[in-house]
Amino acid sequence: MEPWAALSLLVFLVAAYLSLAQLDYVALWDDEGPTAALGRNLLENGDIKGWDGRNIISGPNGRTLNPDLRDVLPPLQYAVTAVGIALFGENEVGARVMHALAGVLALVFFYLALRQQLPNHPRLIFFIFCFAAWSAQLLLYFRQCRYYAVMALCMTAGLWLYERWWQTRKVAWLAALSLVALLAFLNHYNGGAFTMIALALWHLIWRARETRRRDWAALMISGLTVVALSLGYLIFIGLIGAERELSARFLTVDMSEYTGAVPLVLLNVWICVRDLFAADWISWPVFLWFIGMLWLPWRAPHRRPLTDALPVAPVAQFVFIGASFALLLAAFTQQPLWVDGVYLDYRYYVAALPLLLAMKGLFIEWLWRRQKAVAALVGASLLFTSVGAAPFNVPFLTGGTTLDAHLYRFVREIHRPYPGAIEAVSDYLHRHARQDDLVYLPSSGHREALTFYQSDRILFCGVFDADAWVPAEAYTALRPSLADTDCMPEWIILFSPPSQEYWQQVGSRYALAARLPFSAASTQRPEIKWHAFTPIPPGPGIAILRKRETPETQPSG
Repeated sequence: MEPWAALSLLVFLVAAYLSLAQLDYVALWDDEGPTAALGRNLLENGDIKGWDGRNIISGPNGRTLNPDLRDVLPPLQYAVTAVGIALFGENEVGARVMHALAGVLALVFFYLALRQQLPNHPRLIFFIFCFAAWSAQLLLYFRQCRYYAVMALCMTAGLWLYERWWQTRKVAWLAALSLVALLAFLNHYNGGAFTMIALALWHLIWRARETRRRDWAALMISGLTVVALSLGYLIFIGLIGAERELSARFLTVDMSEYTGAVPLVLLNVWICVRDLFAADWISWPVFLWFIGMLWLPWRAPHRRPLTDALPVAPVAQFVFIGASFALLLAAFTQQPLWVDGVYLDYRYYVAALPLLLAMKGLFIEWLWRRQKAVAALVGASLLFTSVGAAPFNVPFLTGGTTLDAHLYRFVREIHRPYPGAIEAVSDYLHRHARQDDLVYLPSSGHREALTFYQSDRILFCGVFDADAWVPAEAYTALRPSLADTDCMPEWIILFSPPSQEYWQQVGSRYALAARLPFSAASTQRPEIKWHAFTPIPPGPGIAILRKRETPETQPSG
């Protein structure tokens, strides 16, 4: 085996271990919990319904359910999770393992795609692959029971299959690409659509002149087939043709509320670009160098031989696809980036990360050709730390710039238990709540994470109010206490500090049973984008209220 290929294999084996090791190091968090619960429902009932016979997964006020109580979010993540639970049980490992394996497979396809585009540059392939495979941020997303790893897999597999089709023009490869496109859509609606659009833009810019008429026809048939099947699923699930529009169902914040002077599309793109630099997905010194390498042949034609020897163009194609994907998602995102501190939620862009990191690999190759020792030092700095983002890497939770050894911290954290709020509350309820006690949580995310752990023991109440998306008759028939008007819980769990007014309302009927010293932040695992590799400071903690005992409610005996 060629030495650089052997090193790439070693990098891959380490990355595979870091993707799969200690998957139970932390409890499922807000988004993982409902994914695992719905995967379990699919396994047990053969359908992706929110109701498990005792509790319901519905999103905020029923936003993610249709009138038949089917979940309307992309279904592939639940199917992937169900396979893991079937193999490894109803636990963190079962919920996460198939997603982690999908991430490992994404790295395989990324390596294959690099070999397609850079067949004569094994050292450059190694550099690029190393930055992707040992990206602590990418590995963290691979370890989540969500759509992230499959999104990256669909992107890298799509790149490889597209090139296989282009080289052979065989229908089988285009059919496989069409299947990946459909799976990408069923994994994440926007992410799947923009994965294919980014590939289409790549084809139009680099391959249009070489495309024969029958190839255009094949691509059109492929695209129309994927679109028809995707629309068919949206109609089946009720996101198209239902009484309420798709945009109204999925937006937690009305985009019409934005009143800024900058057009919202441009503001979203600016926030995306700014935060991708701040998070070190795009190292600003490397980016400036890369732009210079692209510009040099045009600005100084006499220096073209200096850049032609370096395979800038093939790497630029990877960067173009990743940047197109990220910018399209930002421009047309349904997430209100302009509220809540105006920051980017990177999880929606995870498929772009390995492609954008190709710039770093090319930069190290350029340095290696000049001075190996300098290349090794700079490469290690860019790989193991966030130096490429300084001084703009300002954590959202802690403030102040940092210079983190990301990969070291990631490796350290996944090899030790990481206590969090979900685990603490679940353990408390398991010890102190009685069978079929009613429990109320104002936060739907925390409630649904706890549903995965405690659905067989307790009943969550007060899920729906009068403005719920789900018709009242659909959920009151399941259990009247799912309506807030019939919720008389034995327990109230508050992940945010209760106000004085709230205490005045409930103080006569409830007493403070416990205050757990854990953060109520929406994330409860090492979070690279926020530089929170140790448990977030607990602040006021989590308040657990228990109904005061009266003569009527005291147990007999």
